[in-house]
Amino acid sequence: MAHKTTLKAIAEHLNLSISTVSKALADSPEISDATKLVVKTAARQLKYRPNAMARGLKSSRTKTIGVVIPNIMHNFFAKVIMGMEDEATKNGYSLVTCISNESLQKEKQSINMLSDVSVDAIIISLSSETQQTEELEHLNDILYFDIPLVQFDRVNEKLLSHSVVINDFKGAYDSTMHLHKTGCRHIALLSILTNTSVGKKRAEGYEAAVRELGYEPKIINTKLENLEADLSAFLKDNDLDGIVTTDESSAIYAMNALRINNRRVPDDVGVIGFTDGALARNYFPPLTTIKQQAEIIGKRTIQIAIESLEAKTKKDPIQETIETELVIRKSTRTI
Repeated sequence: MAHKTTLKAIAEHLNLSISTVSKALADSPEISDATKLVVKTAARQLKYRPNAMARGLKSSRTKTIGVVIPNIMHNFFAKVIMGMEDEATKNGYSLVTCISNESLQKEKQSINMLSDVSVDAIIISLSSETQQTEELEHLNDILYFDIPLVQFDRVNEKLLSHSVVINDFKGAYDSTMHLHKTGCRHIALLSILTNTSVGKKRAEGYEAAVRELGYEPKIINTKLENLEADLSAFLKDNDLDGIVTTDESSAIYAMNALRINNRRVPDDVGVIGFTDGALARNYFPPLTTIKQQAEIIGKRTIQIAIESLEAKTKKDPIQETIETELVIRKSTRTI
């Protein structure tokens, strides 16, 4: 277990007084900006934190687990939180939940806040900005101080932490193959998750399927707000009779865009999404979708966090993959 860096250690490192170091870290007007910069840089390099992040300071657990998610509006993350809440309550833990809104900076702020309130473990699905930049120092700091860290859904394999994901590759592969079985021969992938690990895995699964079938991949990378225009433009120049989307919202938007372009679902174009939330079940036509087992993911992340806390010796990271399920509804033709 790592030892906490003290004010005294920083002071000795810089040949300054403890008082000067303390005031510099507190942004005291008595200290020059140049000295503040030197002190804060050293504090960062020496991994100093004036709180309970250093596990040796904690005499007892808080029975709280911190959770950071990128977007609360996605049905998937809401259902994951439900699974976490049930499992945490069953084991006498409470959750402190933060939303990064896909921002690296907000993710860092959330991690700092959670460490400041002394949560026992942290569970996170990385923001799209974190995945794009691969800036991981704030998460490696958590690992440095032996705080259990569990990644889920969106993960970075460079982090030596626990993780729980679904088989995104197989989900997209199975979706593409199902569309082919229904008679589709011009199948495209519509992705709004281009810069995320899940988006990349789903693209790989789709590409593997279409190449196995002897077709060229057709990938439309877009944003939700641009989806209708981008799909409409694609339809003008390309044959299309099947779409695999990377999430639930884009599937619904895609079906709307198809109607605007006088394409019937599923007669002209079959559509498959990911998540299996309320929209998928209640839209017309109801959406064929990959069920992501969100509540199971939530429960399992909590179980792994608690197992790590209760382990007498440090164990190797657990990497767990949960299989998906294709739920067939009316947005695809019958085989």
